[in-house]
Amino acid sequence: MPTATEQMTTELQQEVSALKADLGHLMTAVKDLGAEQGRAVYGQARHRVRAVHENLEHYIEARPISSVFFALGAGFVLGSLLGNRR
Repeated sequence: MPTATEQMTTELQQEVSALKADLGHLMTAVKDLGAEQGRAVYGQARHRVRAVHENLEHYIEARPISSVFFALGAGFVLGSLLGNRR
């Protein structure tokens, strides 16, 4: 018959093993949840980028001259900002 200390040690080892298993299941669940949320955010971002792209195409088609001048102005501003960093 095992002593009280041996019995307590065995019970503690079993509890630690169960805790490790529970922690493993918890980590898997958290990982799966994170992956699912990541896919959802990616889908939303992709949808928004697609909508902005379509709106930009329509704007350029409707106002080609304004679009060219806007692009030139933006290029000039960026060039000025980046050119002064020397």
